[in-house]
Amino acid sequence: MEQTSLLPPPPARPVAAARLTSKGIAKGDIVEVDRKGRRFHAHVTAIHQRETGRFELDVRPLDSRISYRRATVREVVTVYRRAR
Repeated sequence: MEQTSLLPPPPARPVAAARLTSKGIAKGDIVEVDRKGRRFHAHVTAIHQRETGRFELDVRPLDSRISYRRATVREVVTVYRRAR
């Protein structure tokens, strides 16, 4: 005997947008960057692909003392995905 549920079925989850880079970084994510030995957290504002195929990120550091505004994907240590 199979028991039927009285609860409504869970809502379908929306399909997430495709992530551009190999590390799965997208615009709006928070990343931890290691740039020239200095680690900082930053908000990704844009992603650009160079002619060589490598990705470069435009970032806005969360700490106002940091002046770096660009980072490569290789310099990214951790990605904190933005909740969709």
